[in-house]
Amino acid sequence: MKTSRNLLVCSFLIVSAAVLFFGCGSSDDDPNTQQTDYEAGLQFFEMTWENRIRTYQVYFPEERFSENALPLLFVLHGGGGDATGLIEGTFGRFNELADIHGFIVVYPEGFEKQWNDGRGANGLGTTWDENIDDVGFISEIVRRLQSDFTIDENYIFTSGISNGGFMSSRLLCDRSDIFKGGAIITATLPDNYLSSCNPTNPTSVIVMNGTEDPLVPYEGGQITILGQERGLIVSTDAYMQFWANANGCESTPMVTDLPDTEDDGTTVQVYEYPSCNGQASVQLYRIEGGGHTWPSGQELLSEVLVGRTSKEFVACDVIWDFFNGL
Repeated sequence: MKTSRNLLVCSFLIVSAAVLFFGCGSSDDDPNTQQTDYEAGLQFFEMTWENRIRTYQVYFPEERFSENALPLLFVLHGGGGDATGLIEGTFGRFNELADIHGFIVVYPEGFEKQWNDGRGANGLGTTWDENIDDVGFISEIVRRLQSDFTIDENYIFTSGISNGGFMSSRLLCDRSDIFKGGAIITATLPDNYLSSCNPTNPTSVIVMNGTEDPLVPYEGGQITILGQERGLIVSTDAYMQFWANANGCESTPMVTDLPDTEDDGTTVQVYEYPSCNGQASVQLYRIEGGGHTWPSGQELLSEVLVGRTSKEFVACDVIWDFFNGL
């Protein structure tokens, strides 16, 4: 499978509601009844999980009617964002790619616009303080889709930015039996969760982090949003070494410079760790000068607040191309 059109259509979501949010999604479905009259396009769902109403949106391509087993791609919004805002912020690019290549896109909603990414109780929200089971919630969405469709179990992936990127990391740690790979944008893994990360299967990972991210530091340390500390994280380099080791890759990556085609104050180096086990792939897009932004996304906030947006590559297209090539 190969990616076609490159469009500058992806947006970004930030880790805190105080920083950025998009509009709220909703659903009229009975929370105790799974909808089965699927139609092509975007549909809304509700379910009861841990005695809470949880929502998610699913984009179904026309090709779902074929006899082919379909891949799944989860896309997780940042803290303070939501599924509708993520879709609008990316101009539906993942949905366009789904129509081109034939896969299902799932946009789950975090509880109170946050994901329990493993930071632990911290006084920052119900999600962490009540230890909401977001891993179970997302795994249940997979189960429901598997009950109604022939899903290709070798092509179930997760992606996300900021808090959604941290949550995707946790999914790779906890449910590598389900998720065969993940795309992590402006995120790594909470420092306290690294010792708990024990993937049981080879797990492909692509990371896109900016070296001048003012919110989630590339070198690790404290996440800081508008002066509020929001948890310690591991550095990008340590994160990459973890996944290289977990997948049995060589520890020294091959480094390629992308052409510097845009006057945006950024350059990009691609680090690829060779000889991984089980056909896994581990890659880093190191964005020199990049900030807390989605590559080639809309510049929705001041550069002073979130840093530079790299336009040297289109994240949505690169992400799906990475998964397609596995």
